[in-house]
Amino acid sequence: MTWECDSNGHMNVMYYINKFENAGRNYSLEMGIAPLMNKEIGFVVVEQNIKYIKEVFEDDLLYVESSLIKVSNKAMVFKHEMYNGMTKEKVSEMNVVGVLFDKINRKALVIPEDVKMNMLSLLEKN
Repeated sequence: MTWECDSNGHMNVMYYINKFENAGRNYSLEMGIAPLMNKEIGFVVVEQNIKYIKEVFEDDLLYVESSLIKVSNKAMVFKHEMYNGMTKEKVSEMNVVGVLFDKINRKALVIPEDVKMNMLSLLEKN
């Protein structure tokens, strides 16, 4: 993990983003968004906010838990929480606002009703 560290010995900001991005791709399956992706439909992040809570160092074992916070007709808000696998302490969190995206017309799409219902069931679990 040395190549992921900055000159202070901490994990560099871009690697936090990378780990949260990977978590988001996995969570898109649970939300029901991943099967919609193709040459014409994508998913874009329109806002993100990251909090760095504890230092992350070389060789720290990390994992990310994701949860849906809110869903509307076109947007969804979800949270990624990164934990140190050894101490179970939260080290970082990122709140994300995302939309389904029409790649051809370059605009947000309405979330299909069946996918939205799946997301609402995820909200009930939180």
